[in-house]
Amino acid sequence: MTPDPKRRRSRQGGSALLEFAVVFPCLTVMFFGSVGLGVMLGRYIQAVQVCRDVAHMYADKSIDFTQTAMQNIVTQKLAYGVGMTNTGGNGVVILSRIVTVYQADCTANGVSTCTNKNQPVITQRVTIGNTALYSSYFGTPSSSLLDSSGNITATNYMTNSSLRAANFETLLDDAVQRATGTTPSPPAQAEGESSYMVEVYFTYPDIGFLGWTTSGGAYVRFAFQ
Repeated sequence: MTPDPKRRRSRQGGSALLEFAVVFPCLTVMFFGSVGLGVMLGRYIQAVQVCRDVAHMYADKSIDFTQTAMQNIVTQKLAYGVGMTNTGGNGVVILSRIVTVYQADCTANGVSTCTNKNQPVITQRVTIGNTALYSSYFGTPSSSLLDSSGNITATNYMTNSSLRAANFETLLDDAVQRATGTTPSPPAQAEGESSYMVEVYFTYPDIGFLGWTTSGGAYVRFAFQ
């Protein structure tokens, strides 16, 4: 008996529909996963670019990021699309000037009890954006110690142990070791040098789907001397 072509096509169509029903959820999850990873990667690349550019300008010492016009450059141009403002939103940029205190510094400033001798300390802190999103990896100075430009007086950063830049010396020494193959001794930051550290944190846009989410954010840091 010759098979009925119509019946055979009906069976094939039913099998194809069943196969599509099985595969479709997997394809959907893969699609949204790819979109989510793409969004996260794009936001991370933007954080790297913003951090590098701001660090360059900060180390140049010719730009005052406490001024509204300069902060607008960061939030409205460099970080365009992130959704951050000068005092809030979906991102934060943290700028820190760090120096290592030596005995000669304390002597020159008339500080007899040099509490932070041989310690890296924060001498300036400027923050742009939403400060509630992320805290600096190197510590957060009390706002009472900062002047209108984010600067900290020599007397304070030489004697106040809360101004020590946590983790900074380890990171700097590690960077030197990677570049030269040897660990610096004494620490890498020489007397009179300043390190200009910029940290950037941008939140990821949340495109959650079926319990999968892109919550969290991208953190990047750059330092120049």
